Amino acid sequence: MKSDEKTFIAEVYSHIVAIEELIKKYEFEDRIMSVMMIGLLDLDMLAEKEDDMMQLKSIFSYNLQNKDELEVIKEIMSSQFDEEDPLDNLLGDLGISLN
Repeated sequence: MKSDEKTFIAEVYSHIVAIEELIKKYEFEDRIMSVMMIGLLDLDMLAEKEDDMMQLKSIFSYNLQNKDELEVIKEIMSSQFDEEDPLDNLLGDLGISLN
């Protein structure tokens, strides 16, 4: 991993720690459902390999009580990802276009 990549991952990690501390400060540990995953693709490794497998340097944090909450988060993320443009649904009934 290159120096700037290590610095980036370290800085992202410090922000994740800050968010976790904020959750504790407000004593919301038992009320928060959160999942954070940040990954940095290693494009140099892809160029060196023949199997097209890309390496991902990642860090993650989650605050979930059980696997059911994980499934809820996954469903929400999946449905948001599948929408063409969330603003279309929000603004469509108002006759407003962002184009």
